[in-house]
Amino acid sequence: GKGTTILDTFVLNPNDIELIVPMGRVQDSHVTPTDHQYIIPKGTIGGSIITDDPYKYSIYAPFDGFITNIELFKEPVERSYRKDPYANNYLVVFEYSCDFYVRLIHIDSLSDKVNASFKFNNPDSQHPNAFPRIPVKKGEVIGTVGPHSFDFQIMDTTKIAPNILNPQNIDPWTSVTFDTFDYVYDSLKNELLSKNLRTRSPLGGKVGYDKEGTLLGNWFRVGRNKNERDEYWTQNLSIVYDHIDESQIRISLGDFAGYPKAFGVKGNSPDPASATQNSGIIKYALEKFDYYEPDGKRWDSVHY
Repeated sequence: GKGTTILDTFVLNPNDIELIVPMGRVQDSHVTPTDHQYIIPKGTIGGSIITDDPYKYSIYAPFDGFITNIELFKEPVERSYRKDPYANNYLVVFEYSCDFYVRLIHIDSLSDKVNASFKFNNPDSQHPNAFPRIPVKKGEVIGTVGPHSFDFQIMDTTKIAPNILNPQNIDPWTSVTFDTFDYVYDSLKNELLSKNLRTRSPLGGKVGYDKEGTLLGNWFRVGRNKNERDEYWTQNLSIVYDHIDESQIRISLGDFAGYPKAFGVKGNSPDPASATQNSGIIKYALEKFDYYEPDGKRWDSVHY
């Protein structure tokens, strides 16, 4: 089928949400701006997906449709994090039509019905996957998540996101990812916005920053294998703006002394949107950056 929809049901009860982090963050292996929001449930205390209560919150189907992709993450995709504690978690894709999808990543469990409806193609892999066609009804509980962050993403394949000059270089879903708040009814939108960090449009953040002929945007090493899943981000670079405060320049490197790392810029200039091949050599002094509450206290990034 064809067509998009407007959500009046969210995958997590809005009353259980502490914080919504907008798209566009650059951090760790997300060298290019994230094509998903982070939904942080109440009770989250840190960045780990390890939780004592993986069944605490229900995850709901956002519309009548089908689950068409399930993937199990048995380990982090980043080698550098595989020494740290980890817990199995799932990626789930919901299909409304051939035009409209919702993707979740890092939920803790699947319902008995879902588990009984598919088998993994490669169960011995560290990332087993399956492509079933499991019918679901809006509001149906399809799994659970504990008090830790998970990813939420809306994909509308009838459009291409602006400011992505070469979509073939990135995840196929990225160029068709759009602001969640454009696809929810006002009553639900108002509930979600009360937990959302951004107050300026686009409220859900944005994926693309590319500006033709300038330094601003995503860069990819010539000759890299864009289909290589394992640590593909080491071949990426982005020079963009902060996902919360777009006045701040962010430089995100796929391989900085063996790790992906994002930095601020000393003096916060020059603006990459005005830097062209005619600008001559430009030097940026990279600095660590952080976020602070109005009273000057360092923000923990998991509480509103």
